[in-house]
Amino acid sequence: MRILVDGDACPNKEEITKVAKRYDLEMIVFVDYAHILEHEYYEVRYCEVGRDSVDMQIMKEVQKDDIVITQDYGLSSLLLIKEAKVLHVSGMVIDRDNIDDLLLRRYEGYKNRRKDKHLKGPKKRTDLDEFRFINQLITMIEEI
Repeated sequence: MRILVDGDACPNKEEITKVAKRYDLEMIVFVDYAHILEHEYYEVRYCEVGRDSVDMQIMKEVQKDDIVITQDYGLSSLLLIKEAKVLHVSGMVIDRDNIDDLLLRRYEGYKNRRKDKHLKGPKKRTDLDEFRFINQLITMIEEI
């Protein structure tokens, strides 16, 4: 088991690192070359700048029972096929029971944006969100 992080938009890298250290897990953060990232604990894998390059690299490297942290529902659906565990940065577990609804909401949001309907973005993260995320990550690790 490893922790793979879709790092371009993940706000929790330091907290994830603490958990990875605690459980002595390998951690890999995937970012494109537009981001500069270094850390003494986790490995950074750089990908080409461009649409879906980080996602494709994660898909190449993911293994069964890896925990992948991402906000991307499309990537999540593919990861589930490979039997990875998927955790959204909000702390929501993405699994076979909820992926269809999440993809439908993504599609509906896309249609509304195309119609120029203004949609609110996500709420600002709170300490409670952070707490839920870390607790869910620990739960996932301990269940595997």
